[in-house]
Amino acid sequence: RAGRAARATRAAWARRQQAKPGHLQPFASWQPGQPVEERQDMPGPREFFENYSLADANFGKPVLLRGAAQELLAADADWSDAELLRKHGAAPIEDVEVGLKETRRSSPAEGFRSLADFLRIYNYSDIHLVSPIPLSMCREVRFLRMLRCGGFLNFLGTHKLWMARGNSRSVVHRDDAENVNCLLAGRKRFALVHPRWRRELEAHPNSLGPPPAGPDRFGFLDARLAPDRVPGYGAYFSVDVDAVDLVRFPGWRNVDWYQADLNAGDCLYIPHGWYHQVTAGPSRTVNVQVWYWRPERFDSTSCAPRLPGGRMPRFSDCSWSYVPPP
Repeated sequence: RAGRAARATRAAWARRQQAKPGHLQPFASWQPGQPVEERQDMPGPREFFENYSLADANFGKPVLLRGAAQELLAADADWSDAELLRKHGAAPIEDVEVGLKETRRSSPAEGFRSLADFLRIYNYSDIHLVSPIPLSMCREVRFLRMLRCGGFLNFLGTHKLWMARGNSRSVVHRDDAENVNCLLAGRKRFALVHPRWRRELEAHPNSLGPPPAGPDRFGFLDARLAPDRVPGYGAYFSVDVDAVDLVRFPGWRNVDWYQADLNAGDCLYIPHGWYHQVTAGPSRTVNVQVWYWRPERFDSTSCAPRLPGGRMPRFSDCSWSYVPPP
């Protein structure tokens, strides 16, 4: 009799949860998001470092830079499919992932060695490109003004080219590095969660399940802690971003979040440690992304022009693969 009463109580609780906003809806539907600060201009390097990188007790402050990607590509660069195929089709690429919805569990698609291999079929396939930018394309990509001096270029981790035919969705995750993401084609919505939630969100990694089976209320997985038991790679949340089950993962109901809607030509700064989930619109999307580590202090001596003729530094001019000390 006591067992039946407990089951009835849990069922009644589940029905109440199902009636609340956001259940089985896309990620972050449980409450409206707060808009990320938007700027129509580009902050200078020092202003960016002091007002955004170090803001909020060094948690950093995301900022959406409208139109900033217009200065990203060289004047003679054309990244339409036809021109990419003509100029860079032979360029080697690395990871082509199967599916438009990231799961962290699928193996890379096989048979994609060059950009041409991808370009010829991606508009008709559920695949997306997540690859370091080929060197020939790096020669056409310039750094945003806010990163060109101050020490940012001394701590460059990696760059990525993201391409898909539209409707791609990422898992919920965070990055250890600073992130500048520029959208060159299409539309994308970024849902961001402040790092102050980290202690609660990651309190029970790889739990047996949500209550009552286990203590985890968010679906946090970290394959690095249990590679033989947890599918996929890295750390991420196992919630279905198309239909978040707030009965299984009720903790998300209380999480406030920030919203940034990018159109082609916009760039978004995401400080390290900020959780984010990205959903693309229905049309072709092309992103250029830079991961770098934040300098401890602003290096004003690096702001003197260093390239002949005052040419702006491009991705191909710099050394990458910086790894911070443990």
